[in-house]
Amino acid sequence: MEINPLKYLTAKRLLNIVKVVASYQLSNFLHKPVVWGMPVSYSIEPTNHCNLKCPECPSGLGALTRPLGLMKFQTFKNIVDQIKDTGFYIQLYFQGEPFINKELFSMIDYARENKIYTSISTNGILLKKETVNKILESPPDKIIFSIDGLDEETYQNYRYGGTFKEADEGLRLLLSEKKKRKLKIPYVEFQFIVMKQNEHQVDEVKRYGKKIGVDKVTLKTMQVTSLENAKYFLPENPQYSRYKIENGKLILKNKLKNKCFALWRTSVITWDGRVVPCCFDKDAKYELGKLNGKNFEEIWKNGNFHLFRKQILKNRKAVDICRNCTEGMKINIFEIE
Repeated sequence: MEINPLKYLTAKRLLNIVKVVASYQLSNFLHKPVVWGMPVSYSIEPTNHCNLKCPECPSGLGALTRPLGLMKFQTFKNIVDQIKDTGFYIQLYFQGEPFINKELFSMIDYARENKIYTSISTNGILLKKETVNKILESPPDKIIFSIDGLDEETYQNYRYGGTFKEADEGLRLLLSEKKKRKLKIPYVEFQFIVMKQNEHQVDEVKRYGKKIGVDKVTLKTMQVTSLENAKYFLPENPQYSRYKIENGKLILKNKLKNKCFALWRTSVITWDGRVVPCCFDKDAKYELGKLNGKNFEEIWKNGNFHLFRKQILKNRKAVDICRNCTEGMKINIFEIE
């Protein structure tokens, strides 16, 4: 059973949630940003380097214009020291493959020392015996394996540069060692992004997850960034897609409203300390501040962030990263625990 992040609630953290929700609701009512609280959760990027070249990932494709690098543990520690009174959920991933950063385990340890729920998403390729041992010595609360094919041909249709054999072996090794050591964490989720090339394996994925003993299987809709890629990757079954194609245009099924709770409840911080609005700003195009000795709260409540939130409340469609956003949309097709 997954550890509920609410287990890490304290009086200060609970009060902060109340402030976040209340100020967000008031902002929607007034149509202007009011920010009383601090983020409840954070996506912190250990690295934007990746060992794969997935065709819809700007990191793997080398399409990011921002510098590539590794977050230093001291940078992570400084962030946690600033946010730990109010934030209690950290996703240790954004762009890139987290396990490339050798200081990741120190980050996990420090987050958990401060009673912060930690989650990691990986392609699993780097999870050999030594890495698995380190994971189980310093376990995050949750680890997500993204493996989008159950044989080599299907897997390599999207996960360019990796093999199903490596990913499968990494996942099985972690599960085997976790069971052997009788550990409750990490909670292991198997994530399968459904596309045209693998939708024939949907039923098999459910059986695979049950057979190898993951805690959860999640089927997820795919994000695409162009009509060309949509025609190539989007599944034939419309149930498995977050988009529709009308009059030669790619359209999200979700109606884009002039509101976004993410800008009040969560924050994304890149490996080099750039604070960006959300996980859809993969290239830090809308950088709102940088933690070069600056206090995070100053950035969270500064003029740049105020203007960005104001724009979202006024005309969200005018912001390009929002036009492919799934905030408030169900993106998981199927989940089984």
